[in-house]
Amino acid sequence: MKAPTRDKLSSVILWSIISAAFIGPGTVTTAASAGSQFQLQLLWAVTFATLACIALQEVSARITISSGLSFGQALDKKFGHQKGFWVKWLVGGSVVLGCAAYEAGNILGGTSGLVLLIGDYSKGFTILLTLVAAIILWSGRGKWISTIMTILVAMMGVAFFALAFYGNFSFGEVVSSSIAPVIPPGAELLTLGLVGTTIVPYNIFLGSGISKGQTIPLMRVGLSISVIIGGLITAWILMAGTLASEFNSFADLSNQFQAKIGMIGVIALGVGLFAAGFSSAITSPYAASIIATSVFNAQKKSSIVWVWASVLAVGFLFGISGIKPIPVILAVQAVNGLILPLITYFLIIIVNDPSLIPATGRHASWYNAVLILILGCVLVLGFNNIDKVMVTVFKLKEPHLLVVFTLSGIISLYTAFKVMKRPGSK
Repeated sequence: MKAPTRDKLSSVILWSIISAAFIGPGTVTTAASAGSQFQLQLLWAVTFATLACIALQEVSARITISSGLSFGQALDKKFGHQKGFWVKWLVGGSVVLGCAAYEAGNILGGTSGLVLLIGDYSKGFTILLTLVAAIILWSGRGKWISTIMTILVAMMGVAFFALAFYGNFSFGEVVSSSIAPVIPPGAELLTLGLVGTTIVPYNIFLGSGISKGQTIPLMRVGLSISVIIGGLITAWILMAGTLASEFNSFADLSNQFQAKIGMIGVIALGVGLFAAGFSSAITSPYAASIIATSVFNAQKKSSIVWVWASVLAVGFLFGISGIKPIPVILAVQAVNGLILPLITYFLIIIVNDPSLIPATGRHASWYNAVLILILGCVLVLGFNNIDKVMVTVFKLKEPHLLVVFTLSGIISLYTAFKVMKRPGSK
């Protein structure tokens, strides 16, 4: 029996949190830089990242829907209480720290959008955005937050599509660039960045948290449509970036857009950047609160409020002071470099465990090949992020891509060997 259209629409609105979460100021920066430097050549990376995001989020939600367990509870049951305790703190704790470290960028991004639209009242805007985000989070209403995210995603979509429309390329060029993998010389880091800015660790916990009460078919509809819309917006940002000769700052990008297409460029960038920053400024603390409940079993409202308020406060303090938390971000980036591959590995192991996932909830065997491929890619991304930090901190001469790819290949093969032992599935 097919689900009613109303239920499908409700599912799309619910899952809009995911697309709103991964399209933040970092996505705008990365995608615009990719378009500015390499035109449409890296558009295929957005396609891959979008499909990989759908696959991992589907597994996370499938585990919760099929087993009735949150991701944290599944880790407990899989690894035992003692070992599972340390696994949860390693994964969940690191992701919460990541939410806090990047919250400053989210608030500053939303503020930058308002500055482009209204004028330079950055401190006032920082206070305003923080207060509004706090009020929304204090409500604790998931449906309300989902509706607000839907509105903000729509704002981003319209704004960045308007900018992409002015790009000097044909429909055929867009299609071919979306499916033909090409990595031009010097584009390696941006390629990895486009993947990393779409598949973010805390979205895995968000997906697990919001999937309770859904069916697998309804989840797939809402998740797929929401993430595809997010992928399209990322693609439109990249296409808009082709209008600029270089990307140094949002103000500089705005000036270049104004010179080429007039005030519509400034307004569209301001609206899109505000929506991207403000939506992520809400979803990042919200994700931290979900991790507190689903991983660390926090039940008291005061404990949950303390978690999201702490994340929001860190972003506000860095935003109002003007200090860029580069050392903190570098440290968390190094830790988070291993967190996404770890989460991906755990997802693969748990979803293939028949003692946790009943036969009716398991995916087809071929899907494991897709998940192993994604694991290999996020391992490359993770090890590369760590390598970048090492190169920066210790002033080494160059990235060590051969080591990165070798380690990623070995771990991927080991994981493939483990899941090959899985009993037959549908």
